[in-house]
Amino acid sequence: MLQRLTATPTTRSGLLAVLALTSLAAPVRAQTLPDDIDITTSPNGVVLLPPSVDPVFTNIFDRYTKITAPNGQAIHFLLQSQVTDEMAVRAREVLRFYLTDVPGSQYGADKTALVNRMGNVEAALVYFNNQAAANQAMNGPLGNANIFAQDLYATESVVEGSWPYILNNLRDATLEEVFHLVHGAGIFQTLPAYHQEIVAATNAAISAGLYFPPPGLPPWDRPFEYIISIIDVYYGFWAHDPDNDGTSFGGEYAFHTRAEVVAGDPQGVTAMRKFLPEYFSASLTCAASFPWTFRLEHDPATEYTLKSRYIENLRLSGAADSGIGGNGLDNTLGGNAGDNAIAGGDGTDTVVFQGPRAEYVISGAQVTDTITGRDGTDTLAAVEFLQFSDQVIPFGGGSAVNYCTSSPNSSGGAAAISHGGSLDASANDLSLHATPVPPGQPGIFFYGASSTQLPFGNGTLCISQPVVRLGVSFASGLGELDFDVDNETPPVSGDFTPGSVWNFQAWFRDPAAGGSTFDLSDGLRITFAP
Repeated sequence: MLQRLTATPTTRSGLLAVLALTSLAAPVRAQTLPDDIDITTSPNGVVLLPPSVDPVFTNIFDRYTKITAPNGQAIHFLLQSQVTDEMAVRAREVLRFYLTDVPGSQYGADKTALVNRMGNVEAALVYFNNQAAANQAMNGPLGNANIFAQDLYATESVVEGSWPYILNNLRDATLEEVFHLVHGAGIFQTLPAYHQEIVAATNAAISAGLYFPPPGLPPWDRPFEYIISIIDVYYGFWAHDPDNDGTSFGGEYAFHTRAEVVAGDPQGVTAMRKFLPEYFSASLTCAASFPWTFRLEHDPATEYTLKSRYIENLRLSGAADSGIGGNGLDNTLGGNAGDNAIAGGDGTDTVVFQGPRAEYVISGAQVTDTITGRDGTDTLAAVEFLQFSDQVIPFGGGSAVNYCTSSPNSSGGAAAISHGGSLDASANDLSLHATPVPPGQPGIFFYGASSTQLPFGNGTLCISQPVVRLGVSFASGLGELDFDVDNETPPVSGDFTPGSVWNFQAWFRDPAAGGSTFDLSDGLRITFAP
């Protein structure tokens, strides 16, 4: 049955308990919600609750989403009318974040058994409009339903980019309540040693005067409330110090910033990090109403960045011409249907697009979707990769790498090839240079798709057939051979296109050296910007 929590009121919500030890003993519960509700018919995975579902649910909830466990069982989200799709998607992605493996961690490296357990016991987040709606529902048939439930209210849910998020004027309970579901329906049974470590950290924090459980909170409930104090503070959700007293959760926990909790409660932080990652890497979506640039880098003048600084992944929604400013992490970012400015910042950053590569035009720093109403035109900066639905390609100016070898010529040195201009194929400003070569001697640059390394003339051939030969030029009195490439009229077989890779080399006469009387530079492999 769905469990009730009886405790004196605290600063935290929580009508339903996932902590009743008697109910946890049963490994599998009777099926009361179907696992096969199709959520793929909606772009965001939130669908109407099918009328075929038992009225005990359809009389209270109108929409649904889920996460499917590896064993095929569903972890359910039941949504009331005032729970927006944005709230539901965020709660689902927070759960997915908690259930994602954390390589190298003691208890989180493989969460398969935990996730399967949650599916087996019909774990469900019951998402009510408010506490009054939850009380009313629980006094009816829902109170006896065969699901393992944890509640959350729309009145305590905050979406990135919404006014409550920007202003920090509403307590967001999503991370807390969703983790309660994970802890009670998964960790408690599948990772008992981990739960005991949390218990030990809880008791130590109480003894040290760091955690003050509210009067009336049952002792067995304390570890569940304590560990979420660590999580909420560690990911920055109390850093703005809403009570102006340096604590969090209305004085229940002694710290409110990551730096403080790491220094002051290392046992608790160690327990948390044995299951969860360093940064808040959920796949988050910014509210469609947000019209500005959402910033992930901490800015003392922008209070919400005290928490957004720990976000790794964010995409915009709606159609506003808004933007994202990344932080120092490896961000995965995405725009919306408008024209967006997306800057990755430090780290290795990827921008995600909804369609296949062939449906986008890349020109310099801009990526334009040819399908109306999907991704618009995005202007990018400090971005390393573009992720399309069918491939991932590098971005950010292309690259040029020397390879192969060259031999000393009669000028006294070995000729090396280099380039000038940009590596944007559409810019048509590529120039090629080789130095030192014999002054006044003729030479040509040539290029091809395939590389090799074979003796040729007095040097080494670095490009295999077929090759494209450019025009003849003459080395300067300083031994510099130069050529400006015209990409507007290239041979059909040697067209420079975004993302294409070509190998370049210089050939030049060298009669003073004897032998074959000609030589070559080393090779230069250019990847043109996507």
